[in-house]
Amino acid sequence: MLWRAKKVIGGFDRRVWLLLFAMLVFRFGHGLYFPFSSIYFHNVLGIPLSLVGVGLAVFAVASVLSGIVAGPLTDRYGRKPLMLVALAGSSVSFFGFALVDGMVGYLAVSAAHGLLGWSVFEASRNAMVADVTPSGMRSRAYGLVRVGGNVGWALGPMVAGAVSAAAGGSGTVYPRLFVGTAILTALVGLALVFTVRESLPARKEQLSVGGKRDRALRVALSDGRLLLPLGVGVLLYYVFTQDWQALPVYAKNFVGVPDGRIGFFLGANGLMVILFQLPISYLIDCGSRVVALLAGAALFAASSVTLLLTDSFAGVLIAFVLFFTLAEMVLEVAGASLAAEISPVRLRGTYLALFGACFGAACGVSPIVGGTLLQARLPDAIWTIQLAAAALAAAGLVALAVLRAHSTKQES
Repeated sequence: MLWRAKKVIGGFDRRVWLLLFAMLVFRFGHGLYFPFSSIYFHNVLGIPLSLVGVGLAVFAVASVLSGIVAGPLTDRYGRKPLMLVALAGSSVSFFGFALVDGMVGYLAVSAAHGLLGWSVFEASRNAMVADVTPSGMRSRAYGLVRVGGNVGWALGPMVAGAVSAAAGGSGTVYPRLFVGTAILTALVGLALVFTVRESLPARKEQLSVGGKRDRALRVALSDGRLLLPLGVGVLLYYVFTQDWQALPVYAKNFVGVPDGRIGFFLGANGLMVILFQLPISYLIDCGSRVVALLAGAALFAASSVTLLLTDSFAGVLIAFVLFFTLAEMVLEVAGASLAAEISPVRLRGTYLALFGACFGAACGVSPIVGGTLLQARLPDAIWTIQLAAAALAAAGLVALAVLRAHSTKQES
């Protein structure tokens, strides 16, 4: 048993373990905010669900823009400085969410959070993991860091749900949770200042063509090997981002699930990742990233079908904790590993940032669609659209597998 465990998680650079612990605290803080943010902005501040979706779209557009800029910057100036900027920006914006009292403030803070937060951190973190990990271990490294994040994510919603339940569902408790998120994010940044060493490859290897950001983006976006994975990533992240925002509101307002149980099923997602992420990552390292993503698309489809067939708490639990969570584990690890596998070393941060921007691009659409359909009391339409997105992604992955097989045959 010990031999098998060492085979799965042994041999990683110290920075992978440091990022694991950083992600634990970082995601615990996010777990205090995200599960109940839509409920707070809608049920307490009175912002319509469709406009809550607009705020999420503003965040998404800003995230895409910052991620696109962040990738070349990590290739030019390093991974660590960008991580620290992102953590500082995230901390300030989470504190800003606690002060929001209406739609204008909500939109402004959402934009700031997108520009200086999540996508910049993800781009620089993923690039650092790829820098310090051999290709054959990369999925496990990403999986290991995700386990740390999901230990935090498992605890965060449970703590938030328990605090909310203890406060009797009072709306005043949510801003306090947001302040807690801001403090924890700042502490993560402070810890990384003193513990994490830069991983940027040697300057002669990593400089982009011409040394310019626009040239780096042009090279990446003209690489045909990357474009189809980007399209697939947007479709799969559409399902991913929509479920995280729509399901808590759907469970509370349509199925009648109390806050404590919402925290439970969201926290159970993190627990599933803790238990199964590393074995799944090991299997991905042993096989094809494209085949793994195809399995992820099938699991997202199964989640959507389950929600179409049932409107009970048990149905939500099976759809989210089982099918959705397994699909998420595959997408987050196999997607980043595939992007790193395709990328040249000198543009690794750029390629990973572009794949990471799929999250923001999907989030720019999915919350608006989800919020509008929930407002119109048409939740089944949400799951039907998700099923179509998963099917299109699967078709794209089959085409990608055929193209890669043909390319390999030609080279041989």
